[in-house]
Amino acid sequence: MNLKLSHLNILWNKKYLIQPFILMVVGVFSICQISCSAPESNGKESTYYQWEVFLNGAIKELNENPKMVHKTIFLDGKKEEKVFRTMNWEKEWAVFLESDLNKPAYRLSYDNLSEDRLIWYSAKIGEKVPIKTFKMHLDAIGQPLQVEIMISQSNYLYETSKMLNMNIIDGHVETYSIDGYQKIRFLSPTTYKLMGVML
Repeated sequence: MNLKLSHLNILWNKKYLIQPFILMVVGVFSICQISCSAPESNGKESTYYQWEVFLNGAIKELNENPKMVHKTIFLDGKKEEKVFRTMNWEKEWAVFLESDLNKPAYRLSYDNLSEDRLIWYSAKIGEKVPIKTFKMHLDAIGQPLQVEIMISQSNYLYETSKMLNMNIIDGHVETYSIDGYQKIRFLSPTTYKLMGVML
């Protein structure tokens, strides 16, 4: 029955999960629903903003100059908090990394609605892609300020949606959050929110 909580594997240390069994099943839908929907980027061309490149740069910096992070999770109304001194950022931000649109199958899937100081891609009508919108707000010199990514997918077994948000100052990630909803067939829906604040 705890399969309905599967999104939270990348979000919390096992000692602080509300239900320990969640660890074995978390992330199955969160990551696979995106990465299994399209092949990996071939690295030869970039149709869209290179989001994965930016994030990998941020991860490299955090690995070299670690920061503590205060994490809060709300799961069906229950709250958990913890300060982490170290973090595996590749796992922590896995769903963010998988939201890069530069995959061969996505090359013609999005409308470019970008304007001054805003990068905005929206899935074309009829495109069955999990990432529905990607928005990045830029500062006066073109550096990222805020990223918003909307993900949703459904089939006969489950319905899931997530809103990803990341706030950035001078090229450094300051806060990030994931708001999620999941409904698995025959089970009650689950809502959750993860928030991370760099200290």
